[in-house]
Amino acid sequence: MNENPMTEQVARLIGNLLAGGGTLLLPGVGTLYVERQAARRIDRRHVVPPCRRVQFSSQERGTSLVDEIARVLKVNGVRPENPVPEAQKVYDRWIAQVREGDTLTIAGIGVLHFKDFRIDPEFDRRLNPQGHEPLRVQAPRRFDAVLWIGIVAIVCVLGATAWWWFDLKQSGDAAMVARVAERAAASRQIAEESTPETAVINATASAAATDSMAASAVVASEPAATPGPGEVQAPSAATSEAVREPAERTAGSESEAVRMTSGRHYVVLGVFSSEQNAQRAVREASSKEVAMTCGIYRFGAKFMVSPFESDDPEACKLFIRAHAERFPGMWTYTAR
Repeated sequence: MNENPMTEQVARLIGNLLAGGGTLLLPGVGTLYVERQAARRIDRRHVVPPCRRVQFSSQERGTSLVDEIARVLKVNGVRPENPVPEAQKVYDRWIAQVREGDTLTIAGIGVLHFKDFRIDPEFDRRLNPQGHEPLRVQAPRRFDAVLWIGIVAIVCVLGATAWWWFDLKQSGDAAMVARVAERAAASRQIAEESTPETAVINATASAAATDSMAASAVVASEPAATPGPGEVQAPSAATSEAVREPAERTAGSESEAVRMTSGRHYVVLGVFSSEQNAQRAVREASSKEVAMTCGIYRFGAKFMVSPFESDDPEACKLFIRAHAERFPGMWTYTAR
């Protein structure tokens, strides 16, 4: 093996190991290793790119160059049983050729002078193909006041919209809760006062019927006063009351149906095709509740049975609620 080819091959082996990022031990000399350096900014718009540098250390570490030479000799079939002694000889001859005093020159790799390693430009391009020239970077954009004002305006509009929607929803929920609470309170009041209210309504109806019957009795029992010459007899209070109540008495009887008063509200117990059926319904209602006084009214060609009437529609609703358990299905009709 000639020395020049041997020196070139060892230098190529060293270059491959360092280019692969390995740490190479030169026995009796020291250690060569590759150090990665981060990018650094040199001014506002220029940055030096990251690079790899070959460094030297007096400490012996990493893979020995003798072992690497032995591995190559074994692969190539030279002394495959124990190539280390031959590799040591190759390394010693290589050191003798490349060292001159305190300077060690590795062809195509660099020069080690004392503890300073200066890389060969060709090998540096191999390690750092991007080069070492500073790179120009784009400067950060200036503050765009118009853009930020637009962004803030959009955020404010979205926030105001969200607040308005939430407030509207809360107001709607509160109103709904108030209405539900009001209806529940009204229902409880109706349920609690159903018995007294029924008694008042029925008592009113019974009192009207009783007064009507009393007026009739008074008219029948009292003798008619004979007016004197030139005198006109004034009608008595009982007579006036009897005159005002024929419709109510007739409505409560089973012999005759009367017409409804226009604009008045009637609670409808039922509508029947014949007056006999209507009278039967009146009798059945009275049998269920003695205080229930029903009237029969003409309803077109049919007959309507009504247990209660009033100028106030709310009174009819209260009557229906009070008697809903015994007489379900009642409804309100307003006469035309």
